Amino acid sequence: MAFSEVHHVAIGVADIERSIAFYCGLLGFRKTLDMDLGGPDFERLFRLQPGVRARSVILQQGKSQVGELELLHFSGLAAGARPPLRPGDRGLMMLSFELRDEDLGQVGARLDAAAVPFVCRERVALELPGYGPIHCLMVEDPDGVLVELVRLPTREDIQSYRAAKSSA
Repeated sequence: MAFSEVHHVAIGVADIERSIAFYCGLLGFRKTLDMDLGGPDFERLFRLQPGVRARSVILQQGKSQVGELELLHFSGLAAGARPPLRPGDRGLMMLSFELRDEDLGQVGARLDAAAVPFVCRERVALELPGYGPIHCLMVEDPDGVLVELVRLPTREDIQSYRAAKSSA
């Protein structure tokens, strides 16, 4: 079996309008689909009790339909939501988005001005073995999900890094 990139990631949210404002207004996604989900097939697919419904909003970057983000707000569920996962927990821990057209400092300033909670406010440079340095910052979305914004090295930067490491 062969796969392409991840088609989409779905995350449950407490307040879908607040999450749309965060991902679209601050991170530059655009809303491409907004739909209500429910009924016996939906309940069976997600192992939900009868009567549970969801609003699903699909967000995209650029023109690609690969790498979409789906925000889901469920209604009719029993109370008792758990907090977002953190390092060491099993399951989805973080969403990571590569920045291409904007500087990390500019994005960080915009998020700071909007009072977005930072996990790491300063731009961090991590050296990944065999890959080279990446630059990133980490924030929390409105539901506390970790969101990494990363600037990756170019193919040429990676090749130069590897050549320098092998000659050292």
